[in-house]
Amino acid sequence: MPSETLPVKIRCVLCNDGGVEDCPQCDGSGQMKITECPEKLITDDIWEAIEASSFWEKGIPPVAGGMLDQTHIFIMAARIIISEQQYWKNELGILN
Repeated sequence: MPSETLPVKIRCVLCNDGGVEDCPQCDGSGQMKITECPEKLITDDIWEAIEASSFWEKGIPPVAGGMLDQTHIFIMAARIIISEQQYWKNELGILN
């Protein structure tokens, strides 16, 4: 678990590791320090965007008639199924 004394450093997502001197996220270092569980940093709206983009990648757009009209239980089940399918494809060496 990252902490103040043992942070995890990742590429700055704001300046894209560009080392921009006045970057408010990394102060020009090009790296962000994570000092707590990364999941705590991701808000609900970000999770929704991540989920919507993964469904869009599968051909289900985040619009009425697409993902936005699906029940929460379907979205959860589909996420599990897609994850399991990808796991087994990786395990068996099957290319997408």
